[in-house]
Amino acid sequence: MSLDRTKQAILEALRLMGRGFLMSIGFCITAACTYVLVWQLFMVKQMETMTKQVTGESSAKELVLSDVEEQKHDGATSILGSVKNTGSQPARGFQIRANLFNHGKFVDQYSTYMSKIGPGESEHFKIACGCKDTPAAEHDSYKVEVLASY
Repeated sequence: MSLDRTKQAILEALRLMGRGFLMSIGFCITAACTYVLVWQLFMVKQMETMTKQVTGESSAKELVLSDVEEQKHDGATSILGSVKNTGSQPARGFQIRANLFNHGKFVDQYSTYMSKIGPGESEHFKIACGCKDTPAAEHDSYKVEVLASY
């Protein structure tokens, strides 16, 4: 009879160890899944930030144009104005583009590039329309916009 008790004690010990082993495997799987999910969320956030920096999503919106006007002198047309960085980061490598329209129809496009404007700073810009021997296209209106920066 003592042999039966020994077998039962051994079986009970094996069941207890098996339960503990399965619980530890379950804990490890849960911990690993949590780690992977948190890591993925972190990486997605990092990728969004990097994408915004590369494509200039946020910086272009923080560059505000003001005092924009068209000037014509000796057959040359220029669009002048100011751009201000209202953001908290420097804006680098951005383009200011002028689209020319005649009776609502797009006729031509000119642009200028600027290298850097610090937070809160303002700079003047000039977009030369046309070339030395070729004047700007005939137009009655224009639209100026800031394109992506980083």
